[in-house]
Amino acid sequence: MLTLGKIYNKIYSEFKRLNFSSPQVETEVIITKSLNIPKVFLYTMQDLIISEDKEEAILKNFYLRLNRVPIAYIFNEKEFFGYTFYVNEKVLIPRPETEFLVEESVRLILSNNIKTCADIGTGSGNIAISIAKSVNKDITIFAVDYYESAIEVAVKNAKLHRVEEKIKFLVSDKLEYFMKNSIKLDLLISNPPYVSYEEYKNLQPEIYYEPKEALVVPTGMEFYNYFAQYGKKVLNRNAYIIVELNPFLYEKIYNLFSTSGYKVEHIVYDYYHLPRCMVAKN
Repeated sequence: MLTLGKIYNKIYSEFKRLNFSSPQVETEVIITKSLNIPKVFLYTMQDLIISEDKEEAILKNFYLRLNRVPIAYIFNEKEFFGYTFYVNEKVLIPRPETEFLVEESVRLILSNNIKTCADIGTGSGNIAISIAKSVNKDITIFAVDYYESAIEVAVKNAKLHRVEEKIKFLVSDKLEYFMKNSIKLDLLISNPPYVSYEEYKNLQPEIYYEPKEALVVPTGMEFYNYFAQYGKKVLNRNAYIIVELNPFLYEKIYNLFSTSGYKVEHIVYDYYHLPRCMVAKN
């Protein structure tokens, strides 16, 4: 049996040898989450003997990570907007950049007379749920996804965060439900698939474990084209649409909405000063 210190050194050395970008962080996460212990134990209890079954649990997760399985899928959780969400391979892993989309959505809801909003392509439900937990006012929130398996994850997260009564979950293709039922929205929100086939060829290996349909479209513009064309059919007058941007297609997206009868209110830039989301008005 190994001590905590020895298993730490073994894992750290291998991550470093294989050029993982943050070997210390990777090692800390694999061990602490596998054992459910605080990080400080790694440095204050190095002589602690690890039982055989716990060692097996650590090594199992370690080998998954060596195969570039994302940490979020190994442990079925991801932090987003200060909350912990359940995730599996049926949904995209929430990204920190998408928090800008939530912040802008919350700002719009609190500063305008918004009664109905919809999160299209909800995935794990991280956007809709974060909004529901951040907004204490009477508002109808729809969370829509084409895949029932994704909605199942989103509903699970809503229950975990006790907001299932605040959100209406729908299995539907983009805006079809709203158009068929003549439902009008004050705010349309989406983090759509926007990675082009060409971009997808050159991403880090972890990406290829995530559901391709939640990430990739032929040119990167398909969902933006759809929202620009059909958004007006479901948006009230002076309603808002806010989308996460492919920063490399920013000008095309901006011009598309501007020439489709929307007024682009502003662009939000991320930590790297890349255009990350766009707010437009109907």
